[in-house]
Amino acid sequence: MKNILFSFKGRISRKQFWFGTLFMIVQSLVLFALLSMTFDVETNSPSTAGLLIILIAFVLNLWESCALYIKRFHDRNKSGWWMLIGLVPFIGGIWLLVECGFLSGSEGDNQFGSMPN
Repeated sequence: MKNILFSFKGRISRKQFWFGTLFMIVQSLVLFALLSMTFDVETNSPSTAGLLIILIAFVLNLWESCALYIKRFHDRNKSGWWMLIGLVPFIGGIWLLVECGFLSGSEGDNQFGSMPN
C-alpha cells in the first residue's frame, strides 16, 4: 500500500486504484472520528489538536490522491499532468472517474514501466 499511495512512479491497475481509494476513505473516516473527539462543544469549533488533524488529513489525502491519479494515467500511457483535468468544473471530475476508474490501461510495457498485475 505504501508504494501505491506515496510514490509517483510506475503504474497501477484499476483494482489497485479502487483499493487505494477505499483505503483513503477509511483513513479519512478515522481522522474525522479523531477530529470529533477534539471538538469543543462550548465554542462549537475544533480545538488546536483538531485543526492539526484537519491539516494532516488534507495534506495526506492530497498527496495520496495525486499519487493514485498519476499512476493510473501512467497505466493509460499518458502523462501524470492529465490529473489536472479534474480542475475543469463538472466535466473534469467525470473525466477523472471514467479515465482512472473504468478504462483499462495500455497493454504491455510502456514508457512509465511494466504492466501492473
